[in-house]
Amino acid sequence: MRHEHVLILGLVLLFVWIAAAWDLRTRHIPNFLIMAGAATGILLQGVLAGPSGFLAALFGLSVGVAVLLPGYLLGFTGAGDVKLMAAVGTFLGVKGVLMAAIFSIGVGGVIALGFAASSLIAGTSAGPWGRYSLMFRTLITTGNPIYITPAEGEVMGKKFPFAVSIALGTCGYLIWGYMH
Repeated sequence: MRHEHVLILGLVLLFVWIAAAWDLRTRHIPNFLIMAGAATGILLQGVLAGPSGFLAALFGLSVGVAVLLPGYLLGFTGAGDVKLMAAVGTFLGVKGVLMAAIFSIGVGGVIALGFAASSLIAGTSAGPWGRYSLMFRTLITTGNPIYITPAEGEVMGKKFPFAVSIALGTCGYLIWGYMH
């Protein structure tokens, strides 16, 4: 592996784990951290690969936004998560951020299922099954999908720090990519 790749991978991993730790502690990813990460990725790509690296970083940023923006618009992720994935895209480029996002969404799904199961088993939150049943019956009856937001206290309405999923997913993708 070339020294440039090691530098990029090391910096993106440092960046996502700082963001994950911050999100775990405060349930917020500060804009200054996102901007510093994105600027570092863009500058690094520009210095290492010239104009094509600069463009790859900008396209990666765009894809990072595009992948998580629907989740934000539907209320599944926060704006900081979208911006974090965009900043990851400046380091990894289009293909890399797309793969890291797929891995991150998978990790997030597993974490969400574990979180939901533990809350339901412990009896600390209301279950989503009645709400899901109503959405399904409406779809079958009318042919129109609807979304009913979770009630206060429902387990699926609770948020978890998705930056952890992004950090784990990015690491998983980089390990997988290194092995293949």
